[in-house]
Amino acid sequence: MKKKLLILSALSIFVLGGMLPAQAKPSEYDRIVRHLKTKYRAKKIKIPFMFLARFAVGVARPAGVKSFGVTLFKDLHFSYDQLDREMQDAMRTSFGPEWTPALRIRSRSGQQAYMYMREDGKNVRIALVTIDKEQAAIIRATFSPERLADFINDPKVLGIRLNDGDKDKDVDNDSDTDSPKTDPTPPGAQTPSPA
Repeated sequence: MKKKLLILSALSIFVLGGMLPAQAKPSEYDRIVRHLKTKYRAKKIKIPFMFLARFAVGVARPAGVKSFGVTLFKDLHFSYDQLDREMQDAMRTSFGPEWTPALRIRSRSGQQAYMYMREDGKNVRIALVTIDKEQAAIIRATFSPERLADFINDPKVLGIRLNDGDKDKDVDNDSDTDSPKTDPTPPGAQTPSPA
């Protein structure tokens, strides 16, 4: 009886242990957020109604954007001399080999920007980190490059055109068909008569 109870207990622990949710590995985005919070003691800023903006983008998908996230921070404490090296290391360790560094900018005034991107099927995912003095922003987005190209060529959201409705026309300076002929003689000047 004790043996059956012991086997039943061990089996129960094994089965129930397998049913517990596995600890999810934090995303690249979450790792950078954690880095800014722990390394630089940054304070996260709440963005009012961000959930509505994310919902609207998820439904309308303007310019091919399928999802995005923005996290803002304030009161970063860091050494300007160390920041660039530390952020490069953090970005490199947070993003796997499938991510490609696309942009790294460091201005004379101390502003810094880092962008990584990767293909995700037919989509592109980007992650952008900007730091300016004691403030930082992390932006992530997933978009369709084809839909973005379509939007650039014909900008409209929910069927509403964002330009004046005129398509850009190719201008051909050698063609006389698009523009009326003008007389190069200044007004009041006499033109020579043909002989």
